[in-house]
Amino acid sequence: MKKLKNSLLVIFLIILSIPLTVNVKAESTINIHYFYDEFCLNCREAEAYLNDLVADNDNLNIIKYEVIKSEENENLFFAVKDVFGRDSNSVPYIVIGGVDFPNFYNSKEKIEEVIEYYENNSFVDVVEKVKNDEVILESDLDADKFSDQYVVDIPLFGEIDLANTTLFFGAVVVGLVDGFNPCAMWVLLFMIMMLINLKDRKRMLYLGLTFILTSGIIYFLIMMSWLQIVIALSTINIVKILIGILALVFSLYSFRSFWRKRKEEIGCEVTNKNQRKILSSKLTKIIQKESLLLAILGIIVISISVNFIELACSLGLPLFYTSLLAMHGLSTAASAGYILIYVLFFILDDLIIFLLAFFTLKVTGISNRYMKYTHLIGGIIMFIIAIGLLFFPELLLL
Repeated sequence: MKKLKNSLLVIFLIILSIPLTVNVKAESTINIHYFYDEFCLNCREAEAYLNDLVADNDNLNIIKYEVIKSEENENLFFAVKDVFGRDSNSVPYIVIGGVDFPNFYNSKEKIEEVIEYYENNSFVDVVEKVKNDEVILESDLDADKFSDQYVVDIPLFGEIDLANTTLFFGAVVVGLVDGFNPCAMWVLLFMIMMLINLKDRKRMLYLGLTFILTSGIIYFLIMMSWLQIVIALSTINIVKILIGILALVFSLYSFRSFWRKRKEEIGCEVTNKNQRKILSSKLTKIIQKESLLLAILGIIVISISVNFIELACSLGLPLFYTSLLAMHGLSTAASAGYILIYVLFFILDDLIIFLLAFFTLKVTGISNRYMKYTHLIGGIIMFIIAIGLLFFPELLLL
């Protein structure tokens, strides 16, 4: 009898030592974990929406976490973000069961879909597990059960959601406009003319593609670096306002540039004639080197330097696009996918001009009229972004 009692005691102690996993049954209350900043205007709208959901559904419960004033809530916020692989620190941020919603305005239908699913199925409350320092299992996360039909898979970068229409079309349109940059275009056209005179298609192909691909890679790395800086600052609501004001200033400067240059020959405003002459001389020497490898290395150096000049010429567009990415709270891989789309359209005009020259052995540039209008188009885009950031941020998150 004593042995039986001891055995039961051991079994009881073992049961007590097993970590409590938060497996919620269908008939239980569904917790909506809501992270917010009391000074965030978007958060107020998100909270009003969640309150309406709770009013219409008795088994919903909102648990609120103010992340600025409370260090405990802020630490939980970062821990939960890490679990879901989110890099942005922006709010509002909502988690229900094993699904998170970093983009409130693009997630209302999905939130209701998740709630309806959890009303009829068991699930794991991931935030409660994080609070209890429990191990999060891959099976606890349910995002794949509600995958969107507009998700595409980009090699090396994984899946990106094209339902974020602002991001996708922004990458295409802003990337194209950014690509029509006189600071890089004149270098490309000069190099093409030099390569055509050599009448060496192999050298022309290698050096031309090296210049364009290096430009794309450097631009990609710079935009990814800016993204990390914006993400680090995205919890500070005033930063969005400052970026909006900066976008407004850039847009007005672009309108001014278009108006002043509308009847003039357009060119790079960052470099003067003497600097262009020096750069042309260096480019000529590099192209004429006997060693193809040394010529390629020289073109890489020239391309890197030209890209930094180009950034000074059109800093606003890539900076504000990375700001949009940070606001959407995407993973690093998804953000990299959108930036890759941006860069592909950024180098598209250079690639078309080069390939036309390669196959026809004729220089086909872009008329000054079209390049002038990039100032106007760029200014309009930045003006829209500025107004959106300052007054209608929800429109930028669709």
